[in-house]
Amino acid sequence: MDCFSPEKSEGEQSLTPYLPFLCIAIGFSWTGFASVFTTRPNMAPSYLAQSTAANGIFLYALVLAFMGRGFFAGAILVAAGMAIAVLLGHRTSSAWSIPIAAGSFAAYLYGAIG
Repeated sequence: MDCFSPEKSEGEQSLTPYLPFLCIAIGFSWTGFASVFTTRPNMAPSYLAQSTAANGIFLYALVLAFMGRGFFAGAILVAAGMAIAVLLGHRTSSAWSIPIAAGSFAAYLYGAIG
């Protein structure tokens, strides 16, 4: 069994307490991910670097939401993350949303591996 699988064997802990961190990572990285498709040639390099980080977090969290859980459970996790993104709207700047998404993603990975 790999370390990201939701099933638990004897002596292992469940990943259920860490799933909200995955939803938070999806929600907070969505704006940075979607902004790549609306970029213009005069965008600042720092903005493009933040978008690249958001892309990595969003896509990897998306994969982990579906991995080993099935389509329905993965869709619920992604829907919860997108609900967070809709509730946030544009209220948080990418300067804050990317570190929050990265921290949440790191917390999920810490729970999954540790």
